[in-house]
Amino acid sequence: MAKRVCHHCKTDLPPETAHYEINDEVYCTDCVKAHPYTSYSYYINDEYVGGSEDDHTRYVESLDDEYEGEEDGEEQQ
Repeated sequence: MAKRVCHHCKTDLPPETAHYEINDEVYCTDCVKAHPYTSYSYYINDEYVGGSEDDHTRYVESLDDEYEGEEDGEEQQ
């Protein structure tokens, strides 16, 4: 399994880490600004990337994070 990093800032995201999944890419909570209203709007560098009502965007709580981490001997993608 490849090492998981934020698609924007390349910060490592170890297992059991809260994060966002937007368009099948993983982003750390520092890179995504969530603006609440009835639902949430998400921005990266002030560019709108989705909302909590979109099918392609979701916030993953640390307890719900099922990432297993990188195994020894595997190459990073």
